[in-house]
Amino acid sequence: MRKIENFCEQEGLENANTNSNELRQAANDLCEKALSNAKSKLHPLLQQVELECLDQRCDFVQAFKRALEEEIARKLVMWQPCVQAVYKFDAPVGVNTNCWDSTIHLLVIVPQLMDTIKSIGTKLDRNILKRLKRLGWSRFQNSRSVIEVQQVTTLEVRRGLSYGAMFLSLYAAPVKIWPTVRHRN
Repeated sequence: MRKIENFCEQEGLENANTNSNELRQAANDLCEKALSNAKSKLHPLLQQVELECLDQRCDFVQAFKRALEEEIARKLVMWQPCVQAVYKFDAPVGVNTNCWDSTIHLLVIVPQLMDTIKSIGTKLDRNILKRLKRLGWSRFQNSRSVIEVQQVTTLEVRRGLSYGAMFLSLYAAPVKIWPTVRHRN
């Protein structure tokens, strides 16, 4: 088992060794794909409206959030092949979020806690936030963070420890976003 964990850590280190330019480009791509995806769900006449006006539309904000969550999850898995699953969770009920609290909350299921995932999450967060601020979207101008990535081991999930306890919640259990579940018709 220890050999598998060492291999996962080493494999992740190799994939995580992305330079600043790669992370900046990845953040730009993630934001552009999420914006494009969210706008594609709008009526064609609304697709050219400025972000500040679209920010008033809860359907657009939720579509952008969902698309950004999915894009970030895919990128994390690409960079860290040992990630077993990615879940999202929302801010606690009762928090005034105005459609969204402007933070992506992710739980990453891993065989063991890895510093590389923490490092990638921090760097990606910083670059995505810079990109969103450059867009001039006022929602993010005073933000200090956009992504919260918490690692959870399968043992923590089984025993309901730490963030693994969230999986036992009756009201706000995390929702799986990777691997995506394909529905059969």
